[in-house]
Amino acid sequence: MKKKAMKKTVAEEDAQKEHNTQSTDRALIISIIVILALFSLFFVVYKIMNISPAVKTIQELHEENLKGKLDADEGYIYNGYSFVKANGMWFSQVQRFRTRDVYNVQFHYGPRDLENVAVAGNISGFKEFNGTYVAFDPSAKDFKYTALASAELSLNLAQVFNILPVAACTQNLTKACYTRPIVNCSSSTRPVIYIENADKPAVIRENNACIRVMGNGTDLVKATDRLLFEWFGFMP
Repeated sequence: MKKKAMKKTVAEEDAQKEHNTQSTDRALIISIIVILALFSLFFVVYKIMNISPAVKTIQELHEENLKGKLDADEGYIYNGYSFVKANGMWFSQVQRFRTRDVYNVQFHYGPRDLENVAVAGNISGFKEFNGTYVAFDPSAKDFKYTALASAELSLNLAQVFNILPVAACTQNLTKACYTRPIVNCSSSTRPVIYIENADKPAVIRENNACIRVMGNGTDLVKATDRLLFEWFGFMP
C-alpha cells in the first residue's frame, strides 16, 4: 500500500510540474505577445508623429500669416496687425504701454468678430490711469461670462498697460462682496470699468471716470475684447 501510494504521489508531482511548466510557458507567451503589441503600437504612433506636421509656434504662424499662407479662418491682417488662431484663441502682438517692448496677447475673438460692437465716448484716454475698479453686479445672470470678461480685462490691464485692477461689487449681496469695495459709475470718484449685463454688446464711456462694458453671455466677452482692441490700436 505504501509503494502504491508513493507511485501515485510521484505521478501527481510530475503532472503538477508539467502543468506548472505549461502555465509558465503560457504566461511567457502572453507576455511576449503583449510586449510585441506595445512595440508595434509605439512604432505606428512614432511613424504617424513623424509624418504629421510639427506643431507650429505662434511666431511661426504670424510669419506665415504675413506671407499670406494662412486661410482666413486661421489668420488675417487687420489694420496692419497680424491675427492668428490657435487652440480656439486669437493671438496678436502689441507694444507694452510705457515700456514699448513687444508682448503677445490672446483673445476669445478676432477683430472681424467685433465690428458690430457699438462704441461711444473717448475710451482711449482711460488707459492713462494707473489703477481702476473692475466692478460687477453679483446678482447678474450667466455669471460665468461676467467672470470670464473680468478675468480677460484684468489680465491685460495688469500685464500690458500696467494698470492695477481692483475687483469690486456694485451691491453687497453675497459673501464674496463683503470684503470688496462697493462702487458704481455714479458713486465712485475713482476710475471704474463696470462689467454690465445688457441686451446688446456695447462699450460706453459714461463720464470721466467710468466705462460700461455691456453685453449678455458671449456678447459680454465680445464687448470686453472690443474695449481692449481700441486700447491696443487694433480697431479705431
